[in-house]
Amino acid sequence: MDFPSTLFSRGWLVVADILWFVLLFAVLLKAPLHRLRENQFSHVFFGACVVLMLLWKTKVGVLPALNFHLLGVSVLTLMFGWRLAILAISLVLFGVVAQEGQGWLSYGLSGFVMGALPVLLTQTLLGWSLRRLPHNFFVYVYFNGFFAAGLSIVAAFLVGALLVLASDIGNALWLNYQLYPYLPMLFFSEALLTGMIMTALVALRPQWVCSFDDDIYLNDK
Repeated sequence: MDFPSTLFSRGWLVVADILWFVLLFAVLLKAPLHRLRENQFSHVFFGACVVLMLLWKTKVGVLPALNFHLLGVSVLTLMFGWRLAILAISLVLFGVVAQEGQGWLSYGLSGFVMGALPVLLTQTLLGWSLRRLPHNFFVYVYFNGFFAAGLSIVAAFLVGALLVLASDIGNALWLNYQLYPYLPMLFFSEALLTGMIMTALVALRPQWVCSFDDDIYLNDK
């Protein structure tokens, strides 16, 4: 879901921008930035940012604020950890906003709804699964890949819908017709995409996935 700056209150957008950069600064203080000096890791990281930017630009919609596109944020979180995922989202948003010219004021709002919220949900569910669920490959892929990703995109679009209602861009009846029927499709599309990517990465390039540990999920199983 897009958040053009012309459709929302300037004051709220400015507050969101300030809070986003405060979050980004706090994240960068403890993020493992030294890994970006490693050639292989930096190639994977920035390559993932480019792929995510292309994914966000592939969308359909009926209003400037109601464009549907997959997020791919759960993949970043599982691959790089939540701090570097926030950094990656900032870079992706910079590229998308610069190319589409939606207005820089909506940068922070888009970052929180389409980035930070899915990252938080994915990271929270990852921690919960480690504490509460059996440690095996299938739990990792189906719960942290499929389910967490699907839940994340639904949560992001529902929060976006609340913002649309609060800003009088659309009404509840209109959203009930234009948005809510598509949420199951978004859930399964995001879940399938993320699950397939994580399955391939864990099988072929497990060293690229910081959240996957052979000793936890594979050895002695």
